[in-house]
Amino acid sequence: MECEIKLALDNASVSQVRKIPLLRPRGGNKPEEREHVDRYFDTADFTLWQHGFALRVRSEGTRHVQTLKGGGTVVAGLHRRVELEAEVPSAEPDRELFARQLRDAVPALAKQLGRHELALEPVFVNKVKRAAWLLELDDGVQVECALDTGELQRGDRTVPVRELELEMKEGDPARLYDLARQVHEAVPVRIENVSKAERGYALAGGVTPHAVKASAVALRRKASLGEALGGILQNCLAQMQANEQGLLAGEVESLHQMRVGLRRLRAAMAMVKDMVQLPAPLAADVEWLAGELGDARNWDVFIESLLPGLPLPEEHKPALARVAVAAREEAERHRARVRAAVGSPRYTGLMLGLGAWIAGQGWKQSGRQADPRPGDAPADALEQKVSKAAPRLVQHAAARVRKRARVIDLKHPETLHKVRIAAKKERYAREFFEALSHGRKEVRRHDLLSDMQDELGLLNDGVVARELVAQLRERVPQEIALLGFIEGVLAERAVENLPRAGKHVRRKLRARAGF
Repeated sequence: MECEIKLALDNASVSQVRKIPLLRPRGGNKPEEREHVDRYFDTADFTLWQHGFALRVRSEGTRHVQTLKGGGTVVAGLHRRVELEAEVPSAEPDRELFARQLRDAVPALAKQLGRHELALEPVFVNKVKRAAWLLELDDGVQVECALDTGELQRGDRTVPVRELELEMKEGDPARLYDLARQVHEAVPVRIENVSKAERGYALAGGVTPHAVKASAVALRRKASLGEALGGILQNCLAQMQANEQGLLAGEVESLHQMRVGLRRLRAAMAMVKDMVQLPAPLAADVEWLAGELGDARNWDVFIESLLPGLPLPEEHKPALARVAVAAREEAERHRARVRAAVGSPRYTGLMLGLGAWIAGQGWKQSGRQADPRPGDAPADALEQKVSKAAPRLVQHAAARVRKRARVIDLKHPETLHKVRIAAKKERYAREFFEALSHGRKEVRRHDLLSDMQDELGLLNDGVVARELVAQLRERVPQEIALLGFIEGVLAERAVENLPRAGKHVRRKLRARAGF
């Protein structure tokens, strides 16, 4: 299993990386410099890639190595992938070797094909110059550094390749994050979650940025709560980074799904806040990113949901077009801020920091407080079995919903918002531990929470929309009549929907809920 972190560089960083004292080989040895050509093969409809694998033949002079790689995970830049390789006589794939590799790595596809062979053809080429050297850190950890510069080619189209790979040869993979963070402090870099193969397939038209929803969390019943927390946080982080490319390409839904991933991560940490908390600098950066994503999403909801559903008289429609333009400009301004944030050194530092904390099981260190506060959970609370801890955590989240539901006051709509937040946290808790309990009662409770979250979310959208209308008064003061009409519609909807939502909360969320 290959385990490496990839860091993307710009032109200036390529030369600067070589000068970082931390990365200099011991004993004055010079990096080994080579040139190689990687040829990637697949079917015309990219069958291999659709199964998460890539077939490559690497040529260095007269030596050729065929590799089938894929599967695995990518978390905060740390790639763990299956990699099967063997020497072959030429730059063309060896069909018999490929058949064996396919049986080992993708048995389902191999079984589906039976005796039929895949019709392989060239997809793209990767031509790079690689400088490679071995680092031996103080505690015996061995890391291979590889600095790649070159380009990916598909016909007459090319994209540059400039990246530093840090591959763990021997030692704890968590140390890769420490090394990557130190490199980032010396020379600003970006985490490269996208492999060369994925970039090449994008060049060939086989990959387009798209929104990625959360996947199910895999948990072992015998795992400790700490181990389960690590898996949950990795799952949240994976959803965030899976939406980076779509967000940077301007996909509105990708921005929303990255926000959902971050929201789930915050909910997971809130769930165990009495046992462990993120280090203060990481927690501050998490809140910074949440603010950036939230502002942009609010404008998207305003444009996509509110404006199209307004019951407008005919005389207001020309004004609506002008207001919509101003709203889209505001939305794009906030999206540009989000893209800048995701491309910033602060974001890279946050992702590496979260990756290091998760891989290094930071909750173990965080739980060892010299002076525990009264009421703190015992330091070994995260060592208990998740099968025993999960029901208590879910029931605690449900009790909070019940408590909030009992004190709602329609004269103070913010009390309903608190119910919504609590319901969302309970729903996430149930989803985190879904692998441990998925009976009919749990499904019904999850569906109830989702429905209530949607209903209360519409109320909150109305509150936020009124704030955005106030901002638009400054942008398009000439459209005061239409903006006043929109505020009236929002107020009327609130008067109509508040009592119904309050009734539903009292009827549906005051009862006890198990797990």
